[in-house]
Amino acid sequence: YICCMYLLQTRIETGGFTQLVFAGGIIIAILAIAFLVFIVFARSRQNKLVLEQQTMKKEFHNQLMQSQIEIQESTFAALGQELHDNIGQLLSSTKMLLGITEKKLDTVPDTLLIAEETLAKAITDLRSLSKSMNKEWLHQFNLIENLQAETARINSSGILQIQLLYGNGFLPLQAEEQVMLFRIIQEGLQNSIKHAGATEITIQISHNDQRLLVSIDDNGKGFETNDNFKNGVGILNMQHRTALLGGTIEWTSSEGKGTDVQIDLPIKKENL
Repeated sequence: YICCMYLLQTRIETGGFTQLVFAGGIIIAILAIAFLVFIVFARSRQNKLVLEQQTMKKEFHNQLMQSQIEIQESTFAALGQELHDNIGQLLSSTKMLLGITEKKLDTVPDTLLIAEETLAKAITDLRSLSKSMNKEWLHQFNLIENLQAETARINSSGILQIQLLYGNGFLPLQAEEQVMLFRIIQEGLQNSIKHAGATEITIQISHNDQRLLVSIDDNGKGFETNDNFKNGVGILNMQHRTALLGGTIEWTSSEGKGTDVQIDLPIKKENL
């Protein structure tokens, strides 16, 4: 009897210990799972905060660039108005006085005729320039038409020759986006003319359902594409505007071998 009771008590004690160990294991497992869940949640929250900070930083950068562009466009508008109302009127008055002088002369000198012709061309160019800075005009902007006018104006100087290549003339961009792209190309042309000393420039525009590509290729003196060249105001403006359009811009150049500018822009489905 005593032996049987001892064996029964031992089994009960052993079973209780086993249950205790089992319960302890469950508690440890629960704590481990809770700790892992906490780590995952904390890391997820940290990643979310980092992503939010990056998004806020990007939005702030874009808003800052947009403000800079708007300020520049407002400056362009004011300058265009001043050119039209003040400088344009002065040139027109001068041309009228030259015409009156010609009528009073029996023989008009060739130099006077050349001066009048040059003045007439200056007035036409000035009107085109002031028009390109007008905000109302910008809302109905067509990139191809204005590039044609811009290249014709530059080609007429006889200093260099610009070739414009494009498809059917339709571009899947809003008017404001076309204006911004026009400013980028204008800046690229000015760099080729003023700094590179180019005599030939080719502008090529093409697109598909996803990308719009623009290349500006010149035969100028070129430059070394190190980090220093990106500090120029013109280069920064081109980069900022391209970034606002959601695209990328790259320069390929070397001394004595000209420069090629490649602009790659995404196409929005609603613009197709």
